[in-house]
Amino acid sequence: MIIVRAPLRISLGGGGTDLPSWYERHGGCFISASIDKYIYMTGSERLVDKKIWLSYSQTEVCDHVSEIQHTSLKACLTRYHFETGIEIHSISEVPGNSGMGSSGAFLVGCLTLLNAMEKIEMTRQDLAELACHIEVVDLGKSSGKQDQYASAIGGLSRFVINTQGEVQVEPLHLDSSALREIESSLFLYFSGVTRSSEPILSEQATALRGDAGDAVAAMHTIQKIGIESGEALEANNLDAFGELLHQHWLAKKMISSQISDPALDKTYDFARSIGATGGKLIGAGGGGYWMFYVPPERQREFRAKISGVGLIEVPWKFDFHGCSVIYTS
Repeated sequence: MIIVRAPLRISLGGGGTDLPSWYERHGGCFISASIDKYIYMTGSERLVDKKIWLSYSQTEVCDHVSEIQHTSLKACLTRYHFETGIEIHSISEVPGNSGMGSSGAFLVGCLTLLNAMEKIEMTRQDLAELACHIEVVDLGKSSGKQDQYASAIGGLSRFVINTQGEVQVEPLHLDSSALREIESSLFLYFSGVTRSSEPILSEQATALRGDAGDAVAAMHTIQKIGIESGEALEANNLDAFGELLHQHWLAKKMISSQISDPALDKTYDFARSIGATGGKLIGAGGGGYWMFYVPPERQREFRAKISGVGLIEVPWKFDFHGCSVIYTS
């Protein structure tokens, strides 16, 4: 048996510039961090019945890869030699469709597991690129590159994409005290709403295919914020970073009508009124997890009052390991 752990991520600036509809024209720059919330995958051979046994939110028992209903597992297994005789189980620590990059992390975790079972060596960047290719090309999804790279590589980094889609990974240089300060000042809360990101990203891609309009102007702003967010974090200027989060959220809502709604806007405005400098929904929007920056002097009041609207805080820390094999037997 082999067990793999693939981290999920939070987006700290420039989210959306990792989409092909944007970077193929303008390049991209985003800040992303993997965190200690994971998708776990276990794999083992089935030597007796030679079945394909898959367990996720459902269970599938198949005789051949072509019978698999789970599209991501099917796409991954098609690339390897496991046509029969394999068992895979997956468990996620957060709900799916909640904005933390679970679909990309799932692919990275599955590929890492299959590589380990087949004894195939692959760099982390090649792993991320293969996961991107499967999601965008094989599965035809409106996905970018952030989720796969953050899960494969780990840590807190600046990712720069050129118009050919080549990604340069630049780890941010922060000491341990600065990292702890970020962890203690960024608050995560589940909105209670899960949603598929595909309709939002598809609408966003359509809006960005032109070179004018509010969505394009908003994305230029977000790309600039991505650059400035990295600079603020490296300078340990978290108050500036918090304000950039606010500007990011305002720009993000201009891209698609599905990113927010009156109830989500009410939650955000309330969070700002009780001490958050800025925040945003992580991922495409429409639901999932809120992330708020709250200065230290406002945190006690913020925690006490935000619980009154039914939001439950999710403790978190950075993950610097990336997708890893954590057990073999």
